[in-house]
Amino acid sequence: MTETRKTEQRHVTSDPARMLNKYLVHDLMRKWTEEFLDEDTGTVVPIERHEMLYTAGTLITQDILAAIRFHMEAGDIKEVEVSNQQRMGFEYKSTYPHTWMVQAEVGDRKQKFLLHATGLQKSLEAAADYIELNYKGGFTFTAVKKFDVAVILVDTLKKFTRDDAALAYLKDEMDASEYMEKEATDDTEASAEGMKFYQVDAKIHETGVDGWEFEQSFIVHTCNVDRAMMTINNYLKEQEEKNAERMADYKARDLQASIEQVKVVPVNRFISDDFASAYFD
Repeated sequence: MTETRKTEQRHVTSDPARMLNKYLVHDLMRKWTEEFLDEDTGTVVPIERHEMLYTAGTLITQDILAAIRFHMEAGDIKEVEVSNQQRMGFEYKSTYPHTWMVQAEVGDRKQKFLLHATGLQKSLEAAADYIELNYKGGFTFTAVKKFDVAVILVDTLKKFTRDDAALAYLKDEMDASEYMEKEATDDTEASAEGMKFYQVDAKIHETGVDGWEFEQSFIVHTCNVDRAMMTINNYLKEQEEKNAERMADYKARDLQASIEQVKVVPVNRFISDDFASAYFD
């Protein structure tokens, strides 16, 4: 019979007879308490100690069983979880959110969602929650992809023009944040219909400092590449200001990004961190 998780038999036991010729499900640790005298206070302080005995997947032979029985009699081990299958691998649980793209068929349409999640399963859970709240009908997940790009920026959809304000920005007469806040005189807006997700690989340098630079990638939801670069530069400015507020001895740098490479990422929606962070644990 082919062994799978469906045919596995596990049990937690303190009976040595039920451990023999079985495999450890988890690393086996012995635990005990040692008491130390605190010379400053004169009090006795108990400290819990741990020692690794055997790793997960170890076959419990007669010799290993004898050692387990010795530690059980000493009170260092209370019980052991064993299995009829030797499982030595384990899933690494990440606690840091990365960028994921989740593709789903919702009704008769294919939808792609971009979000931050701490793992593949968490990305699916968050996407399922979002789809259930924002779409009608059944859906099926068809693909999941992890992106190396960590920073996702969303254009604020402020009004803008390409004439006077754009010219002033290009001449360095106003910075990116001022340009983005500038109200247009002809009611031109960055419409949601024209928005795309641009992956921008940028080189970032400090103004007035030669030879110092680093590379970073961004995904920006905006209407064109120029707007994406202004969004990135505004983000860099805000991050420097936050660092200066948080650290008294930090001097905010004037960072500027320049394009190395840009491409459109075929995504329909960005699931905001306000929503996705519920699944970061």
